Amino acid sequence: MRRAFAWAAAVLVGLALGVGSALGTVEFGRNTFVEHVGPWTYSRAAGSTAAGPYTRAIIAREALLALSSEEATYLSLDRDENGLPLQESCIYELSGGALRARWWSITLYAPDFFLARNGDHAFSVDATRIDADADGRWRVRISPVQGEAVNWLSSRDARRGFSLMLRLYNLPDGYTLRSADLPVLRTLSCPSAQP
Repeated sequence: MRRAFAWAAAVLVGLALGVGSALGTVEFGRNTFVEHVGPWTYSRAAGSTAAGPYTRAIIAREALLALSSEEATYLSLDRDENGLPLQESCIYELSGGALRARWWSITLYAPDFFLARNGDHAFSVDATRIDADADGRWRVRISPVQGEAVNWLSSRDARRGFSLMLRLYNLPDGYTLRSADLPVLRTLSCPSAQP
């Protein structure tokens, strides 16, 4: 009887440690596989066959259904140029030029990793539907109301802590991501900018 109890206790302790370490890794390990390119973050493991079970669990928890890393690279931005979380009451401008991808898109996600539920139908811009100037430079207004902006992402009802996801499809072979090649975010106004 004592021996059965010892085995049962060992199995329960093993299960508790295993489940605890898995949950801890998934919850607190998100930043361990993130790389930075300027203010943008990404993971080389997203969409890679070399990704281990913990990395795959973290990616699944973040609701990123990643294509293979040869096909797409996913970059995320959730802070402004001062390191503050993005928030719906602020007005931002994202600007850039031609990106070295066959096709690209930028999508705004609320903190729950879903599109902001606002009915504005302005949750994404992409390479085929953005107005650029003669030099190929473009600007996107990120704000709760469109105003005069031609290119607009609606942050209405996105709350504090929303993020922007840049998807780059079919980057050239051997290309290394550089901060100078990526869009730049600038805060135009922010009535409630608090850390």
